[in-house]
Parts: sequence; structure tokens; C-alpha cells
Amino acid sequence: MLFSYNWLKEYIGNLPPPKELADRLTMSGTEVESVTATGTRIKGVVTAEILTVGKHPNADKLQLCEVRTDAEKYQIVCGARNMKAGDRVALALAGAELPNGIRIKISKIRGVESQGMMCSETELGLKETSEGIMILPPDTALGMDINVILGLSDFMMEAGVTPNRADLLSVKGLAREIAAVTGAEFRDKAFPIEETGGPIENYIAVKIVAEGVCRRYSARVIEGVTVGPSPDFIKRRVEAHGIRSINNIVDITNYVLLELGQPMHAFDLDRINGRVISVRHAKGGEKIKTLDDKTRTLDPSMLVIADSVEPVALAGVMGGLGTEVTDSTRTILLESAWFDPGIVRRASRKAGLSTDSSYRFERGVDIEGVTRSLDMAASLINEYAGGRTAKGIIDVYPDRLGIKPIEFRIKRSADLLGMTLCEKDITDIFGRLGIGLGASREGVLLATPPSYRMDLKNETDLIEELARIYGYEKTPTVPPVAELRPSNPAKYSVLKRKTKDILTRAGLLEVVNYSFVSREMHGISGPGDKNGIALLNPLTEEQSVMRVSLMPSLLENLRSNLSKKNDEVKIFEVAPVYIQRGDKLPAEDWKVSGLVYGARWAELWNCPKDWIDFYDVKGVVEKLLEGLEVAGVVEFGALTRNAMFHPGKSAHVSIDGNTAGILGEVHQDICAKFDIKRPAYLFELDMETVRLASGGFRQHRPLPKFPESARDIAFIVDENIQYQEIINSIKQLDAKFIETFKLFDVYCGGNIPVGKRSIALRITYRAPDRTMTGQEVDGIHSKVSSLLIRKFNAQIRGPS
Repeated sequence: MLFSYNWLKEYIGNLPPPKELADRLTMSGTEVESVTATGTRIKGVVTAEILTVGKHPNADKLQLCEVRTDAEKYQIVCGARNMKAGDRVALALAGAELPNGIRIKISKIRGVESQGMMCSETELGLKETSEGIMILPPDTALGMDINVILGLSDFMMEAGVTPNRADLLSVKGLAREIAAVTGAEFRDKAFPIEETGGPIENYIAVKIVAEGVCRRYSARVIEGVTVGPSPDFIKRRVEAHGIRSINNIVDITNYVLLELGQPMHAFDLDRINGRVISVRHAKGGEKIKTLDDKTRTLDPSMLVIADSVEPVALAGVMGGLGTEVTDSTRTILLESAWFDPGIVRRASRKAGLSTDSSYRFERGVDIEGVTRSLDMAASLINEYAGGRTAKGIIDVYPDRLGIKPIEFRIKRSADLLGMTLCEKDITDIFGRLGIGLGASREGVLLATPPSYRMDLKNETDLIEELARIYGYEKTPTVPPVAELRPSNPAKYSVLKRKTKDILTRAGLLEVVNYSFVSREMHGISGPGDKNGIALLNPLTEEQSVMRVSLMPSLLENLRSNLSKKNDEVKIFEVAPVYIQRGDKLPAEDWKVSGLVYGARWAELWNCPKDWIDFYDVKGVVEKLLEGLEVAGVVEFGALTRNAMFHPGKSAHVSIDGNTAGILGEVHQDICAKFDIKRPAYLFELDMETVRLASGGFRQHRPLPKFPESARDIAFIVDENIQYQEIINSIKQLDAKFIETFKLFDVYCGGNIPVGKRSIALRITYRAPDRTMTGQEVDGIHSKVSSLLIRKFNAQIRGPS
């Protein structure tokens, strides 16, 4: 947001220099991003008064004048004839430099010395043509730099106004802020109006149909105006703030917008059907051609200003072309209103229009400043476009703003700020901010924010204002008094951190994907409701449904890597998925999922290429569960039909009988969809199930002091009996002496019956307190054989 330093000076007495002002505003929370010197620089031209005007002794067409500044008198030869004694003029002294490159020096003209030059507006670069020298107002001070008098040199300050400070989107608003921050005097302006026209009720009638989104609508009428170019000072200021000059009427409404922050619009009253203004919602399919010469289709979510026939403006955004002010306009209707920020924002985006007006309405304008802007605009129009202002003002304001006082506790402010301000300092700061104060009880003030400070809603906001104006840099550094205790980690934070650490050490890389997938990706793994949890406003169709599994995203990551010729991929993701359970809000379930693909080892000249298989992904899961210190019994069982996995090369994972996840080789049909040529392997575990089973203390025991004894056993069982079930059964025999199991052979075919398989185990036995005898070992080993025969109908091979 741009602000003119000279314009600010009209409201502030003793305004600090631009750089200092920028620093003080920045320290108070309004960052000034840049300060840039602007305007035409004229050197050596000062204001002077003509004392005498006489004829040149040697030239009939030249005048010889005596002029004075505040310090000296000068003799000037001049060819113009529009001046007289007593006039105040711009005097270029010897050494002066003008915009056209002319350097002034003392010279003789027709034998008479001229000690300078009285300047015209053309010579000062202010106009293309002029009829003589420029005559200044009679009360202009003498000896003043012409740049200062005419406001030719200025500084443009670019401030970063935060969205909650809509009150700073105007010269007056920033001036109020400067007065509060610096303590300088704030001088408000008055806008006198002579109402010489007829009663305003004879010109226009206004009604608000949509009262909920238009809380105030005010209007003035001025007839007999002359539309033409704007005065130079208005044109310069409007254009310096990035707004194109159009004509005096439109420029004045923009001038008021910049100075007071209140958007306005001027209608050609003679082109308003029925002389009626209605503030209403648009009708479905209604159209309006806006001032940018584009026809826009409206809908009932938009607010319009309409006459008796059609919309004449899109409220808060842009006026209609049919009622614009042109050179032929003679009677104008000035509009100033308060529109709901939300409805203006929606209309602006739907119409694809962002204007200076919509920018301010979207952030909120001062509802109590609506009529003041009308007075300022009418005053300037009367002065620079003529015309007669109708008597009275239309002000439809059905529900007046009521500002509820806020209780401000002095002790509470001291607790939050870490410093104590006396009541006198608090009263002074709040007074500078325009906050009204009243006594409530001991140590408590009743503070009423001004109508333009819509961001002040509670006690904390007021305390922040107190610190801001007092000065953040003055706030003492005080160590906290509160007792510091280590906080309990969040439910999954430790588990997630350990999971990521374990999988990273296992050679997997972490990926982060969006929580949304396409409907096609959802269909691959989406249980229950096949439609999933759909987004109301997805950015793309590829991100339209919330994930119910992380695995499709990992397959998409694999496809992306393969397309870039990276064919060795080991990745994992820890993230939530979203499951709809009944009519409640979707549940957020945390999962960990991993994918391995490609060669088992890096390609080496002395190492044969070996491809990842089912046991690699199973090993990753086992390593993860072991590292997370899962205390329960972990089992890998056959997976019932799952469209994502290859039947027979997949498994479900359970912990103490509770389903914890799945793993296996991706089904070939799924691989084909993702252009995956070789087998890929996935796993996914439920973090909550793992969390409930993990976290036990790691058991350590001393190194064994006594030797172990090993026995091998080979037996034939049905091939559908799971290895894990056999091991769990053996462990229950005598866990005190059975130390380890090692599977060293699995054999099918040959002399092994169909439907059977041979399994060979090496079981290690050890006693913690003595060397076991051969008889003891054989006794326990025979129990193992008996168990296998009894429970699994096993056939023992060879001596046991």
C-alpha cells in the first residue's frame, strides 16, 4: 500500500522525517518496506513578491520588475504581461536549474541586467502551455522553496498492511496510527458544503432489500456539474498511488477512497431508470456490463445496486457501464455504503474482478465513516466541477452499530507483558488510539474501541495495542517464573520417530505424499464405501478423495521413479489415513507403509544380481517390530483374498491375535496399471495396534556361562501347517531350556508325499545355572518329537 508523505503532513503536525517515520512505524508493527523520493526536482526557485512593474527602457515588449524574497530585492526583465505589483511569483535565481535543462544566470537583456527569471507553469514543467508567468496565492510565504510550496517533491512510502488492519488502508488511517505511535498532533479536516439545490427526496429514492449484507447505504445528489480534467494536485496524487486519472468526478471519488479509505461510486443520475436505487441480491442469469466493458452473468450469491429495471453496479466491486459518468453528465448520484466483506469477496472472485474498492470492502470499512466521505466528495466536486448540492442526505441505516465495551484488567496486562504500566500511561496510550475509557471497578477499565478498529475484540487485543504503542523495544527481558516441566510426548510422536529411524537404517527412504488421491487410486485399496471421503472443492481430479491406505501413493512414487530410469526403489511413508465410520466425522488412523523393488544388493562386479522377494519385505517388517520392542506374539498368516496382493505371496500380520497389517507381492494386474515390469513388494501396519503392543522394556541377560547342546530334528507335516504355529507350540514346552530355533532345510517332492513337506530344525538347549546332561537334553527333545506327532500328525524322519 502506497502513501504520500506530503499527504500525511496535512493530518500530522511535526511529522518526523521519512526515514525515521518508516523505522518507527515498522517497530510498532506496520512494516514500511520502502521509502522512495518522487516528483520533479527544481533547484534554486523560490517564492517572491513583485514590488513594481515598469517598462523596459530599450524594448516596448519587455517589462522591468523589482521583486523581493524574504531576504533581498532583485531586478528582473520579463516578457509576460499578466502580473502586477503585489503578486506572488516563482523566482528562479542565478544558478537555478529548471526541468527543461535551462540553467539561470545573471545576464543583460537589451542593455538592462536581469538577476533571474520569473517562471511560468510551462517552464516549471507543470503544464504543456501557459499564458504568462505563474501567479501564486496572495498568502504564499516568501523565500520558500517552490518544491515545498507546490508539493512537487514527495516521498512515497510502501507499507505492508496486515489483513486485520483495514483501518490503515487510507491516508487518514495511517495518519491516526502515526499520531498514536509518535505522539504527534492529529489534525482532522472539515468539509463544508453549501446545499443550494432542491430537497434530495425529489431526485432519488433508496431502499435496502438485502439488509443482512448491506447495513448502511448513503447518497448525495449534485446537479449542474461540469465534467472535465482534474486539478493537477488531484491528478498527481491519484496517479502516484497507482490509479489512472479519468475525469474530475471519478478522480475525486478515488481521491476520497485514498484519503479516507471509503470506497465510493458516482452514477449519472439521468441514466438511472425510475430514479430508484435498490440494494438487493442478483437474480439468477441476470447480466451487467461493467465499466471494463465486459458483460458478466450474475447469480443470487452476488449483491447488486439496481434501478427499477436492471443492475447498475456489482456492489462493492465495480459500477455498470450504462450509468458511468461521461463528458455529457450533468447530474450525479454519489454512493457511499457498507457491504458485508464476505459477499464482496465471493462476488469479486466469481466475477474475476479485484478492484481498489473490493480490496477495502473485503477487509472491512468503517460503517460510521460512510457519510463523511460523501461530504468530502461533494465539497471537492462543488469546488472543482461546480454544480449545486441537493439539500440533505439519504442515509439508510436500519441497524446502527453498537460497540460493546471490553473489560481491561490492569493486573492482567502486567502478567502478560511482564511489566507494569501505571493507569496514567495506559489512559494516555488508549486515548491516542481513540479508545474510549470508563471506570468499572478498582484496577479494571471499560475500554470502547473506535468503530474503525474492527480488529479489537477482546482484552488480549487491547494488551497487544498497549505493548505496541509503548514500544516492543522497551519491554524488559524477564525470565519466566512458571515451573518448567517436561511435557508428555504426543500419542504417536515417539513411535513415529522410532519407526522412521528403524526404516531409514534398514535402507529405506522416507517420502511425503498428499493426503488426497484420485478415485481410481482410492478404488485399488478403498474398503467399505467405494466412493470414499470426497473433497467438496478438489484442486484437481487427481486429488479428489481422502486416502484410506498409503500403498497406492507409494505405487505412484514407484511409477514416477521408474519413468526417470531409477529402478531400485526402497521407500516408506508414515502418515494418517481417513476412514468413515458411521455418521461421525472421519477417523484419522495413522499407518506406516513401505515398498521395496529391484535388486537386493547394489550392482557389483563380484556379486551376482539377486532380486528382492517376499522374504525381504517380511524381514523389513520383522526388523521394524523388533526395533519397536513389540512384546506380544507376532504371527504371519495367510492373507484372504485382497485385490492388491498376489494370492499365495502375501500375508497378514497379527500381534497377540489382533490384526496389525498386511504385506506381500503386488498383484500383477495392479503392476500393469502402474507400468511396473518386475515384482514389487508392499507392507502396511496400523500404528495404533503396534503402539499398544510396543513400549515394553528391553530384557537384558548376562552372557551364558555354561555350554549349549544342539539337536536336529526332521519331520514331515501337511504343507498347509504354518511354520510359526509349529515354533510357538514348541516354545510352550519348556521355554526355560529351549534357547533358539534354526530352520535349515525345507524339502518337497521326491519321496515326500504330495501335499506334504519335510522340515528340518536345529534346536539349541541350555540351562542358565549348570551344564545340562545328555539325558536331560534327550528328555526335552523327545517331548518335542511327541508334540509334533500328537499335535501336527508329523512323521519323524530318521533318529530323533
